[in-house]
Amino acid sequence: MKKLYFSLIAMFAVAISYAQFNTSTVNSFGVGNTDLINQIGDSNSSNVIQDGAMDPLGGVANAAEVTQIGVTNSSDISQLGDRNTAIAFQWGMDNTSIQSQGVGWSEDNVASVEQWGFGNLATQTQRFDLNTAEILQVGVDNEAHQFQTTLTNGAMGSYAYAEQFGEGHFSNQEQRGEENTALVYQGELYNTALQYQTGNMNYALAYQNDISLGGGNMSLQMQTGDENTAVVDQGLFDAVFNYAEQEQIGNLNDAFALQAGWYNASYQYQEGDENVSDTYQFGIGNLAGSAQYGLANIATTTQDGLFNLSGIMQIGEGNEAMTTQLGEANVSGVGQFGWYNYAETSQDGVLNLSGIDQYGLGNAAYTTQLGIGNVSGVLQDGAFNLAVTNQTGDMNMSLTTQLGLGHSSLVNQVGNANISVVNQSN
Repeated sequence: MKKLYFSLIAMFAVAISYAQFNTSTVNSFGVGNTDLINQIGDSNSSNVIQDGAMDPLGGVANAAEVTQIGVTNSSDISQLGDRNTAIAFQWGMDNTSIQSQGVGWSEDNVASVEQWGFGNLATQTQRFDLNTAEILQVGVDNEAHQFQTTLTNGAMGSYAYAEQFGEGHFSNQEQRGEENTALVYQGELYNTALQYQTGNMNYALAYQNDISLGGGNMSLQMQTGDENTAVVDQGLFDAVFNYAEQEQIGNLNDAFALQAGWYNASYQYQEGDENVSDTYQFGIGNLAGSAQYGLANIATTTQDGLFNLSGIMQIGEGNEAMTTQLGEANVSGVGQFGWYNYAETSQDGVLNLSGIDQYGLGNAAYTTQLGIGNVSGVLQDGAFNLAVTNQTGDMNMSLTTQLGLGHSSLVNQVGNANISVVNQSN
């Protein structure tokens, strides 16, 4: 990596010493538009178009500023409307920026690109009014794209920011609606961040190796509705080849994923309002998935170890599930269908298996497994049932079934190869 940087810098120094043949084209129509172009180096190109449709003479008070230092950098700015601002700063070789604001009537948009390095690409497209987009790229072969539209005239726009340090990063941010925010911070190598938001006042944030070592991580965030929040953190601890996906449909949903280690995968899906999903993964090859349909459901998954598998499904209102897995190759599944059910699973060991299914209202199930190869299953169908299962040792098996109202079951297994079957109904 260092050799690559040094060789590119050497090429850049040689090329700039023979600086010549920069090209600049400016077409500005209207009243009070300003253009400032600075080019130092060789074979840089700049193209600026400023116009508008509201004033008979064209655009009003648009501003474009281009600074290029280096070799074969390219900048293209198109502003069609009033009081839009575009800034492009490029230092290095073969960097490209493309900025497009409005199709005639757009007002008060701001687009800014700053690129240091070689072979970076930045594109910004903004429609309607009052959007702000910023891209900062430092390194080699990074690529960032931003698209924002309010979908209506005169509305408050959105804000997008992408910061990429290193090599081979890719980010794409698309926002449709009002007052949405999309943020990407990437460091190290070959991370990918994708953010898509439709609605109003949604918030998406992705950290990828911004303060840690690693690379090759990917995050996908999709939000449709209002005031949803999605956060992926693949940068607090060293992270390599992790994958996080978040999709929210509705209002006021919240999803958070923290990944540290190698090859972890997290999937979070929320459809409804005020649902909360939190996933924490540490280790190698862990897989966690949660799906929530309804109102104010809560799902929390923590995995620390190797190749653990967790799944949570919630349909209804006010359900809560909490799963913790420590060790290797543990499997946990929770299904909640109804209202205000609670499920808590804790696994510490190897190859433990736990399943909890709850139907109805106000049921509660607690499962704890310590050891190797323990199996626990709980089925609750009714209201206000309680099932507690504790397994310490190896190869224990417990099955609990509760049908009806107000049952209570406690199973404690200590040792190896114990079997318990509990059936309760009324």
